[in-house]
Amino acid sequence: MLTLAALPLLWKALARLAALLGYPYPHDGLEGTLLHEARLLRAGEPLYQPLQQLRFVSAPYPPLHALLLALADRFAGPHVFWSGRLISLIATLGVAALIILTARRAGGAWLGGLIGAALFLSAPPALLWATRIKPDMLALLLTALGLYLATRAMGDPQRSNVWRWSVVAGCFVLAFFTKQTAIAAPLACGLALLTADVRAFDRAPPRLRARADYVGRLPIRWRTLVFGLTYAALALGVWALLDGVTGFQYSAHVWGLHRSEWRSTALLIKFVELLAPYWPAALLAAALVARALRTGRALVPACYALVAPLTLLGASETGANHNHLLETLLALALLASCAAGWMAELLARRNPAALLLLGLLGGQIALAYQPQQWYLGELAPDDPPARYLTYLRAAPGEVLADDVGLLFAAGRPLRYDDPSTMGPAARSGVWDQSGLLREIAERRFSAILLPLNLERETSDPSGRWTDEMLAAIRAHYRLEFRDTIFTYVPK
Repeated sequence: MLTLAALPLLWKALARLAALLGYPYPHDGLEGTLLHEARLLRAGEPLYQPLQQLRFVSAPYPPLHALLLALADRFAGPHVFWSGRLISLIATLGVAALIILTARRAGGAWLGGLIGAALFLSAPPALLWATRIKPDMLALLLTALGLYLATRAMGDPQRSNVWRWSVVAGCFVLAFFTKQTAIAAPLACGLALLTADVRAFDRAPPRLRARADYVGRLPIRWRTLVFGLTYAALALGVWALLDGVTGFQYSAHVWGLHRSEWRSTALLIKFVELLAPYWPAALLAAALVARALRTGRALVPACYALVAPLTLLGASETGANHNHLLETLLALALLASCAAGWMAELLARRNPAALLLLGLLGGQIALAYQPQQWYLGELAPDDPPARYLTYLRAAPGEVLADDVGLLFAAGRPLRYDDPSTMGPAARSGVWDQSGLLREIAERRFSAILLPLNLERETSDPSGRWTDEMLAAIRAHYRLEFRDTIFTYVPK
């Protein structure tokens, strides 16, 4: 019955994904940034190059997604964003499939996994990032694959050879070099292994505590040590290799451009509030975590649900978006799937607690049919920016714009490819903005397109453009067109 209630939700999600995939305009300015940088790779330019006064190549992510995007961009689609978005969509469908497989292993009911997959795919952040050119969904796919393999290995102790945990560690390392914030899953997996080891050690008689699979007399099995050492060796080794090849520019871009002083508590609260409709799944997750810590069942997904909310801290970074909700939503979907299997067991035993689980699952499915108003403009864009593309294609010379995706779609040259990083980097002194200020003063750009009305505003609340940049534009450019984007031309 619950699955039948969730199937229309799944169908609506697939229909929305198809519509968003076919949208021929940028959903996010970073789509243009990442496509531009993928083409730099294809042209033989280094991705992680030193920041220059008259050029800004952001390259804010590890290289795995950029390499795959450079390959996919060779194949034409209905529009310039098609191939790159297809990577994210395929990865998202893979995550949904792995939710089903993990639920079958950890919860004992593949139908429960179907409910979890419907909840995940219908979540607005999943719908939006499944159809954007960003590394998030590819990293989430590798994370979900590692969690599934870990669940299998944990649930089959007779075959939990150390090489299987090395493969799990490898999946998490690939996720880490797709998106540098993908560290919750290996922490959760390590926590699950340590918890299982301590429980087994405490319950074992003294003569079994010195078995060959334990590290001396410590309550730690060799599989746990192998997992941790393999992950650390691969992550640190590849990181050092990338720094060596790029002259330490890898760390400068991926880590140096993401600074703690660019944070906002109000932004964090705003994004955490978007999880409010998932309170039934959160209650189910809390119950499953307590059960897993007591019985050891579904221990890997439960530990992931404990650790994944730490990724919400990334939502406080200036310029952050709702992609920081994805790992928490994946954890909630996994635990809701396992709760469906637990509910089936309780029903079979005629335990009245099953009714409580049934009510929470039914309530969560009902809430999932009602996305928050905050997302609706992105889920169903109703103001296509075709007029801006027409303007950009006709504008002479070089154009500077906040939305790099529009510049890329219009085929305009890009020297400053990521205002979301460029402004904060200038403000903190990581990048010297004097070259850009000089070019604005010299009226180098035939037009500048910003989402700000500089006749009324003196600062950018999003932090993308510094006050000095805005003052230079105000001094040397005049407002030509008022719209959702404001167009400025030289005075």
